[in-house]
Amino acid sequence: MNFWNEKNLKEALQTANTYNFPENWSSNGLVIWQDNYLPKNMVLARNEGETRGLSVEKNLKLLEDCSAILTTNSAPYFKYNKPIVELKGKNGDAIINMSRYIRKFFTGKVVGVTGSSGKSTTTQMLVDIFSTKCKVNSNIKSKANTSWGIAWNMTRFGIDDDYWVVETSLGGGMSRNAALVKPDYAILTNVAPVHLTGGMQLKDIAEEKSKIFSKTNEDGAAIIYEGMEFFDTAKNAAEYRGLKIITFGESEAADIRIMLDGISVKFNIYGKEYSLCNNEPVGRHILLDMAAALAVVNEEKFDIALALDVLKNFKTLEGRGEEFLSVIPENKTIHVTDEAYNANPLSMAAAITAFGEKYNEKNTVLVLGDMAECGEETERYHREMSKSIDKVSPAKVLLCGKDIKYLYDEIKDIYDTKYYTDINSLQKDFFENLSDEDYVFLKSSHSGELYKLVAKLKSYEIKPQD
Repeated sequence: MNFWNEKNLKEALQTANTYNFPENWSSNGLVIWQDNYLPKNMVLARNEGETRGLSVEKNLKLLEDCSAILTTNSAPYFKYNKPIVELKGKNGDAIINMSRYIRKFFTGKVVGVTGSSGKSTTTQMLVDIFSTKCKVNSNIKSKANTSWGIAWNMTRFGIDDDYWVVETSLGGGMSRNAALVKPDYAILTNVAPVHLTGGMQLKDIAEEKSKIFSKTNEDGAAIIYEGMEFFDTAKNAAEYRGLKIITFGESEAADIRIMLDGISVKFNIYGKEYSLCNNEPVGRHILLDMAAALAVVNEEKFDIALALDVLKNFKTLEGRGEEFLSVIPENKTIHVTDEAYNANPLSMAAAITAFGEKYNEKNTVLVLGDMAECGEETERYHREMSKSIDKVSPAKVLLCGKDIKYLYDEIKDIYDTKYYTDINSLQKDFFENLSDEDYVFLKSSHSGELYKLVAKLKSYEIKPQD
């Protein structure tokens, strides 16, 4: 069912003028990037001096195919014989206003997921679980979790969906993002020393992330990792809003508790135990994401056994733990764990530890880059990565970046370690550093560009059907 018609557009964009709208016209939402076009989308046009939307010159075919054109200057677009919405003010305001409007009419449940790490994985888990029986929409595939990305995705969500699951970053400000999403369930996976710019401290990050609770529906719930730093900051913010508080973690105090016995995993949910039935080790950071997802599942009285069956077969995301096999030059087979999407001290330690526990008897190679925006304690955080590396005892460590030099100084006399200033120098002799049947782990902040190396390894990937 397409939510957008001329009446709804006029109400959402009250100062706009509409032209050429036929009777019974409808659309399924906006497109603001050419790679994300869906049939019947409306195009937000970007004119000279504007930063949002699509450039006309580069997307003529798309303009011809779209259902309508939103623009601050209608004159150049009448020749396309399309419905036109002429906007007043900044064209980007239309994205925000349309998302606010559609949210008012959505009667399903909304889950907002934020945190310094694990939010994408938790979001995907919930999508996978609820999709088994319900209609679900999410921004997870578009990887757009700032204010603009959230708002644009929301214009395309189905008004008759059962659930919207929305990953929410600090981009655009958490207060603004929370006001757009207005979640029924707000998940805070953790806080870590990342985005520490302008003298910010970790407590500042906790306070900012906790603002997701400020716009959570008052009869909703705050789902918080009880083992995170500044837990009380998050708890206080949720209590101030009058929310039900659900905790997850490993301690006996957690409402949703992870219980480990070797590779066997159980979840204790308010005193009742459920087995994951996994056949191989699962990283603690992934298990915590599962626990957060199960908190929502339990509140919604969804089938726990079905949810666990989905989680048992959960495939880690690209850049966030995805594993694949590659045959690189000289016919060397390597096993790759891709964690190159992003990194902070918390996620780095968790991912390295999980990799070491899973492949402790294998020949392991760690490829690590900078953790960006760690603030005044950048040196300490990079040096302390050595503690995680000690748990793995890798055969080789390859380091790439500016700040990772601190780690190199810490471990160069302990492990077979090489240091590279940037991704280009690392790539030049990367394959020479590897041996047949190596297990290779890659992780850095996005700015470290290790994803370029992952793309190169993917070009040699052996697909399962092969």
